[in-house]
Amino acid sequence: MKLAVRILSGILAFLTLVFGVCLLLTAIGWPVSTERIQTLVGSLRRMPQVLFLVLSAFALIAIAVLILYGMIGEHFNRKTSALLEKNALGETRVSFTTLSQIAERTVKRRSDISSCKTKVHAIGNSVRIEVRVVSSPTVSLLELTHALQDSIASALSEYCGTTVGTVDITVDQADIRSGKA
Repeated sequence: MKLAVRILSGILAFLTLVFGVCLLLTAIGWPVSTERIQTLVGSLRRMPQVLFLVLSAFALIAIAVLILYGMIGEHFNRKTSALLEKNALGETRVSFTTLSQIAERTVKRRSDISSCKTKVHAIGNSVRIEVRVVSSPTVSLLELTHALQDSIASALSEYCGTTVGTVDITVDQADIRSGKA
């Protein structure tokens, strides 16, 4: 997939460059063979606003291509798995989705948690997990966060053998009257 994105980005960049060169040649009045194009070039020279708009459109397209290429490149360079073990036969990895699911299942085992969302980030050879939970209004926040941190870290260590750098817990307490956070 990365190769296809690079090839398509290269083709798009080349076409943008060709379009820009054509616009530049038109702006400086490079001789063009067909009569219709020469009349178009002549009318563009008489109306500098149109020429300015065309060159501005090219500049915006070029900037958009560069931004798009940066976004696509960033997306494919992002880590999506954690390295568990590396030996002579190769690497053993676990996906961030799996780590996230293990953390969510661990959190949802508690009866005082009504909802949970997780995000996993790579930090060197370990992972950082962000957990956002909605708890019942009667639970002690300090005890809850410590218990969740310990249980998530031990569950990931037990199931996957991966080290957890940090477990960040954000707790929203449900409103007593409505039951919503």
